[in-house]
Amino acid sequence: MGSHHDSLFGAAVLFLVLDGLVVLLRVYVRTRVVRSFGWDDFVLCLTYTGFVISIGLGFTAMHYGYAADDVQPWYDKKKATMFTYGNQTTLYVSAGLVKLAVALVLLRIAVGKGIRYLLIGSIGVVGVWTVITVVFASGICATGGSSNWAGSERCTQVGYFRTISNIFIDYFYALLPIYILRGSQMKTKLKLIAIFLLGLGIFASTATIVKLVIIVRLPYAKGKAADGLHYDLLLWADIELGLAILAASAAALRPLLRHIPALLDGSSKHGTSGTQESGPYHELVINTRDTNKNKAIEGETPRTPKARESIAPGANSSDEELFRVR
Repeated sequence: MGSHHDSLFGAAVLFLVLDGLVVLLRVYVRTRVVRSFGWDDFVLCLTYTGFVISIGLGFTAMHYGYAADDVQPWYDKKKATMFTYGNQTTLYVSAGLVKLAVALVLLRIAVGKGIRYLLIGSIGVVGVWTVITVVFASGICATGGSSNWAGSERCTQVGYFRTISNIFIDYFYALLPIYILRGSQMKTKLKLIAIFLLGLGIFASTATIVKLVIIVRLPYAKGKAADGLHYDLLLWADIELGLAILAASAAALRPLLRHIPALLDGSSKHGTSGTQESGPYHELVINTRDTNKNKAIEGETPRTPKARESIAPGANSSDEELFRVR
């Protein structure tokens, strides 16, 4: 295994590139494909900006000797500590923002009043949770310029609370799409794909679980062992946020799958000659046209599909209409 310095640097570069690419694709889809750039997109872009700032501060801290195994003339412990503090603070803020972005994504597709009220309430809870945890992590429980969950018994308990509640929030937002999409008019295969994309945040929880294990070990570690655990904690915080941004962005890339229908259906049977519409997301449109055509022949007035009647205000893209539930 490489040094802590190399691990921190490698993880940061990896997720800067991956998240940057996926966020860029998300912005493209929302602005050029479905033409519906919303608050969830804005908050996610803000989260990625915070991640970039955090990584920049982390790189500067490492330049001044943070997590270094050698000694260089330009190393400055005071500056390294200062930039590490900024790195951790922006990480904590961004961790809250990405959860808000996921909640706003679900709010965009949710129709039932109960679910919408639940999501709005959860946004308020996550907002308060973010403020409180940032105050403790970067203020009350900061020792020597960085968060120290082993600094006191109270801070250890706060560390447990933050990490465990973080896992609970991630699982809540990852599993809620199953309930939201249970009555959608999508085919089973498409529904499963949508649930998978919306629930990718569950993978970010694996990093949070690793962080919990590290926090449990921190009170019993001393000297270099304690330093190593703090480095590992920061490493997994980077991984956690990187995975969360990746997962939150992936849900909006679903329209791009229209260009690879064979991946979903094994054929492009839903396409129609003389049109440019094809792929699995065209199925509801084809069914609607067939129904309206038959009714027109029988002398009936074509009726607007129920899926489109239930569209909530602000949901104006065809991509979102396919998520609508009965």
